[in-house]
Amino acid sequence: MIIGYQGVEGSYSTVACKNFAEGRDYETKGYMTFKLLVEALENREVDYIALPVENSTSGPITRTIDLMKYLDMEAVSEVYVKIDHALITKNPVEPSEITKVYSHPEALEQCYTYLSGYPNIEVLEYPDTAGAVRMVKDSPDETIAGIAGRHAAELYGMTVIRDNISDNPLNTTRFLFFKNKNGSSPDFKDKTSLYIETGHSTGSLHGILSIFKENDVNLVYLMSRPIQNRPFSYGFFIDVEKGIQEAGLSRALDEITRRGAYVNILGSYEQGKIPAYGNISGNK
Repeated sequence: MIIGYQGVEGSYSTVACKNFAEGRDYETKGYMTFKLLVEALENREVDYIALPVENSTSGPITRTIDLMKYLDMEAVSEVYVKIDHALITKNPVEPSEITKVYSHPEALEQCYTYLSGYPNIEVLEYPDTAGAVRMVKDSPDETIAGIAGRHAAELYGMTVIRDNISDNPLNTTRFLFFKNKNGSSPDFKDKTSLYIETGHSTGSLHGILSIFKENDVNLVYLMSRPIQNRPFSYGFFIDVEKGIQEAGLSRALDEITRRGAYVNILGSYEQGKIPAYGNISGNK
């Protein structure tokens, strides 16, 4: 099977792809943007795609979330990846000697406290973490650095200046894996992702939430996002602890649809396992 991801080899997405494959034969294919990644699945260039949707430190990843609103694909798996950011250079230098650091904007945000300790460093965005490391490797400037996982430094033969520079030592990213709809899906499902747009009226969201409660459907995630063609109107991404095959959820969605709401069932899947953190404390 071929799994698509955004970025280049050595990104955290490739770690998620490996975990998703679970020992099965697979190959990966990187794309420059999430939009191109989604189009690759639509065009059947790949069998699955990995979309990072949420980070435990910086919150929802809106670049992918907004692409999912009207997606005619099926989420089939949830994978959590522990994020251990490292400061990476071509050769050993002191952090005080670094002039610029490059990484994905999410990674830069997740390392804000560490980077704030070095006002001499100019912080610059790059499309992905591993790509930043590869760019630093190819640059003649030895005073620049990238932020990525240690595995990216090892892949490109680079030097780790500092390990574990994330603000949150429990930093974790949640990925959803999508495939084209073809009628077959995993047998066991205990979590479902949805996108719902309601009428712009008083109490519309409350009414939706009440329907879930009446049908004993537990919500574990709720996030609003602007609707592009309806200024100051919002749709809602919702995760619930039931598979779409369960009667309570089916009844709830039927009732919500009858009320005129737009409902996109993004997919049902087995809940992913959050990594074990050992004795790590959330306090720095």
